[in-house]
Amino acid sequence: MPQSALPARRTQQDRRSASDGRLLAAALRLVARGGSAGTSLAAIGLEAGFSRGLPVERFGSKVALLQALIDRMEGWAEENVFAGLPAESGLDGLLARVEAHFRGCMDGPEAVGALYILCMESLTVVPELRPRLAAYFQGYRRAFEHHIRCGQEKGEIRAEIDPAVEASVVLGLIRGLVTQWLLDRESIDLRLATRAAVETCRRSLRR
Repeated sequence: MPQSALPARRTQQDRRSASDGRLLAAALRLVARGGSAGTSLAAIGLEAGFSRGLPVERFGSKVALLQALIDRMEGWAEENVFAGLPAESGLDGLLARVEAHFRGCMDGPEAVGALYILCMESLTVVPELRPRLAAYFQGYRRAFEHHIRCGQEKGEIRAEIDPAVEASVVLGLIRGLVTQWLLDRESIDLRLATRAAVETCRRSLRR
């Protein structure tokens, strides 16, 4: 067999990245099932198919592992949910982003469930996660605020509203609906709720 036909040998960094990915995927599954408070590093290692001690070796502490998990979630959302949004800013850009938030939830309900559990736990049992999660959602608010400011400049969005306040309201609408959906998926059709939320934002913001 020619040398060029041989499969490329994985480097140590490749193997480490792959095993870290498996650990984070295992952590996501366990957090989604029982929260981080009921999840140990040892359980994460076993769930991923490794030793009980590997998560400590790789991440050092459970808080550090959970922060890495949040980083992974944020990266996934940017690559798979928001990267394909139209470049246009303003009201249409904001509405497309609102719809993308809900679409991402429907595409990855387990990950969204884990994220929302971590948000609630950061208020009680894992306060160390609060700054990281606050920064996570600040990024979303700033994106909405940017669209509102651009829409005001274009004359599409009411000039008298405060972009920062309205961005918080838009994100609150999304998070409230998603929380209800996570609690009672049998009763809430998130696709219908998405259309209603988009129309609500359109009516409340447009000039």
